[in-house]
Amino acid sequence: MTGIAILGAGRMAKVHVESIVAAGAHVATVYDPFADAAQALAERTGAKVAASPAEAMNDPDVGAIMIATSSDTHVELLYEAVKAGKPVLCEKPLASSYDASKEFVETVGETAAKKVFLGFNRRFDRGHASVREAVISGQIGRLEQLTITSRDPSPPPLEYIPRSGGLFRDMMIHDFDMARSIVASPIVSVTAHGSSIVDPEIGKLGDVDTASVTMLAEDGTIITILNSRRCAFGFDQRIEAFGAKGMVVSDNPRQSGFRTFSAEAPGTDAPILEFFMERYGPSYTAEIKLFLDCAQEGRDMPVNAIDGHMAAYLAEAATSSLKRGKTIRLTGLDQEF
Repeated sequence: MTGIAILGAGRMAKVHVESIVAAGAHVATVYDPFADAAQALAERTGAKVAASPAEAMNDPDVGAIMIATSSDTHVELLYEAVKAGKPVLCEKPLASSYDASKEFVETVGETAAKKVFLGFNRRFDRGHASVREAVISGQIGRLEQLTITSRDPSPPPLEYIPRSGGLFRDMMIHDFDMARSIVASPIVSVTAHGSSIVDPEIGKLGDVDTASVTMLAEDGTIITILNSRRCAFGFDQRIEAFGAKGMVVSDNPRQSGFRTFSAEAPGTDAPILEFFMERYGPSYTAEIKLFLDCAQEGRDMPVNAIDGHMAAYLAEAATSSLKRGKTIRLTGLDQEF
């Protein structure tokens, strides 16, 4: 069994612990700047507590590294992980700014960047993956419109907002990556709109909680992404791909197959799932298994730091579009925003 060093002992680390066990690996050591949190996770998993990230990464019992710390710490820990020479899976985003993600890829080089697995777990959701496969196989003919909806049940704690990098870099980054994985044609323009209507305090902290982004691909495909930090009916995660020969949809899974029939509610389905781990639990396990397989075989990671950098590029364009109130034409990765 592969021993994994987990950096971070918060919510995402706890989510990954379940997937690590399901994938046939184990947690060897834990590091978190909050010693109590690290100790609690270590006791839960039977792992050791490391005094520093370097100690955790270089532990002889560790064969792979997982970075599940706050977004603003990812890239610096990734430099250390690359230096340690061990396979690493890092939660999204690659970095909290486009410039930092660009510098990382340029500094470590393409070969090393492809050995970093970026945690875009939604690629491995069965419904979303089926949409991608249908588009790539030509099942719906030429893709014309792609709509991606992602709404959380409630906003994150306010103290998280300043460290998140903003909605486009933190939340919508998943959707930018998903769009890139489905649409083969390069994206040539980005137009963003956003507001803080869920919680005005988020706006006071310089972020938005409600946003839409429209992107145009070189072949004319129109991509629409909708995000909200609040959804009254649960965790709303859908993808619709519309093409010349038809349409495919990845819809919200229900809590059960139960339906109610009455005069007031004829044919009412069970509610959708309310927590991201319920919705994406299987995709986290599939992600970990694939990461470990690639690590053991020495293969490049199928979704890596370069993909993270490309998603950051789109997030930066969206951020610039919102601030400037105009469509951003994409000219290349050296573009100044």
